[in-house]
Amino acid sequence: MAEPSLRQNTFVGQVNGVRGNLVTVLLKNTRSSLLMVDGVTYRVGQIGSFLRIPLGYTDLYGVCIQVGADAIGPEDDVDPSMTQPEPDPRLSGTRWIQVALFGEATERRFERGVGQFPTVGDEAHLVTRRDLDIIYSGHGDTDDAVVLGQIAGSDGIPAALSLSALVTRHASIVGSTGAGKSNLVAILLRSLAEDRYRSSRVLVVDPHGEYGSAIPEKTHVLTTSASGSGNRLTIPYWALSFEELVAVTMGALRDPDLEFLRNRVRDLKVDASVHLATPPPVQTITADSPIPFSLRRLWWELENNERKTFSSPNDQTDDTLEEILEEGNIEDLIPPRYPPPSGKATPPHRSKAARGISQQLELMRSRMTDARFDFMFGDDSDWAPDKHGKVVADLDRLLIEWVGGDRPITVVDVSTIPASVLDTVVGSMLGIIYNALYWGMNSAVGGKKQPLLVVLDEAHRFLAEGNDTVVNRACARIAKEGRKYGVGLMTVTQRPSDVDAAVLSQAGTTIALRVTNRADRSAVESTIPDDLGGLTDLLPALRTGEALVLGDALQVPSRVRVLKAPDRPVGDDPELPEVWLVDRPSAAEYKSVVANWRAQSTAAELQDADLPADGS
Repeated sequence: MAEPSLRQNTFVGQVNGVRGNLVTVLLKNTRSSLLMVDGVTYRVGQIGSFLRIPLGYTDLYGVCIQVGADAIGPEDDVDPSMTQPEPDPRLSGTRWIQVALFGEATERRFERGVGQFPTVGDEAHLVTRRDLDIIYSGHGDTDDAVVLGQIAGSDGIPAALSLSALVTRHASIVGSTGAGKSNLVAILLRSLAEDRYRSSRVLVVDPHGEYGSAIPEKTHVLTTSASGSGNRLTIPYWALSFEELVAVTMGALRDPDLEFLRNRVRDLKVDASVHLATPPPVQTITADSPIPFSLRRLWWELENNERKTFSSPNDQTDDTLEEILEEGNIEDLIPPRYPPPSGKATPPHRSKAARGISQQLELMRSRMTDARFDFMFGDDSDWAPDKHGKVVADLDRLLIEWVGGDRPITVVDVSTIPASVLDTVVGSMLGIIYNALYWGMNSAVGGKKQPLLVVLDEAHRFLAEGNDTVVNRACARIAKEGRKYGVGLMTVTQRPSDVDAAVLSQAGTTIALRVTNRADRSAVESTIPDDLGGLTDLLPALRTGEALVLGDALQVPSRVRVLKAPDRPVGDDPELPEVWLVDRPSAAEYKSVVANWRAQSTAAELQDADLPADGS
């Protein structure tokens, strides 16, 4: 129970109304809103500040979400004793604050939630450093705590987030451009990659190629533009589901053609399964099974089926097949050539088995020959099957490349992936990883024994509201089921109003930096637990690098000053005005800009030999 002298010094008002966990406190009438306690000055009625309501041996704690004043005082002919206990003589003003209760402490042990509620006339007090020590006592430097920064206005109390809640109960980071999202993510990644977490693993989907520079010594970067095979991103097409593969390679198909193709892909996978180290039972194999098969062989067979002609319009057997003019080549994607159909009653006649999918087959061939799609269809990786479906490396090595290496963080740089296939690539990766961790849940590398955190930057690009894409479905599955299987999702976005609400609402922790757009603030408010939505009115006023943390990872709603990362992501703002105070760079540098553009890489370097002697 707090000392009477402390109660007296910290007294700010009385409870004037209670509605659920929302409490209205009538403030005492003073000339100044400043109050000094033990040599420290406090300002009464600050949005986001804490208040304490003592109830015997229990102290209730709440956060200020609204401040106001009545236009006129109580009517003189109303007897106060009929509506509330005799008010404290120091209460004669009309100023009030609304407080949202969030926890209670008994014998200096704080617990989230409220077991009893105040009544009209109970005292309300300022929260001092002594109270803050009680509130945050469960968030010290323990193994389950990652430090994000300091509690604003607390004189050095660390903002330590619960690691278990942050990873397994999902989280969202929101903030306008320039509010400090990249720095905040870098700080979290540094905390998760600390040496004490020897088995931590984090997968960062990076649309701008910026996080590889944040912690280079702890990060393994995968990118489609990499020149070396050691960090080249590979997505085996045969690991995609059948629908995803068709969408990428052929586009829209009629239902009969789709079923015909599904059966043929299954047959190819059954044939190729005998080359696996541990072939699965044939009856379990479907067109969705992650079994290597030759897409080039499938393309050639379908092309042959479309192109062959016959001497008879009805009796179309090998005996009546027109002599082939050119065999074609599977490896070089050269189709077979037959005498063209006459289009009349005279031979050659078109094959009755032709399905009229020549345009789709041409799209498939263009995908396989397009250099931008080498990460999926290239024939120079260890996961590229030969025409019999044999591969050098199986999915286990791919999973090691993605989430099983000796570095805790894998950054997947998707900045150079074509927009038309970006959703499929990211969704396919997440689907492959989730399925692997699900089916391996009882193994040492399964999600149960070695959880995985997926950080999805620019989430509004992937999880647009109302879209039914591969990545939407994969993230929705992780958000709804991932907690049980050790897969967590952290979405990072500047436009939360554009993010699928079904995913955003699953975030157990919300870290909100400055947000100015009204629609975005409403989206954040809809994810905040309890009756703390009024705190979103703070978001436009937050300073750069300051965040409002709410939810499971930090059980006390807190305003936090985020630390500054020593190695800033390359996506930070330009250092103005310093970079404009130096000499103008040589115009020859634009040659390297064009070289980078053509190489689809921000890391390409211009050789001295390529520069003109005059620097022009």
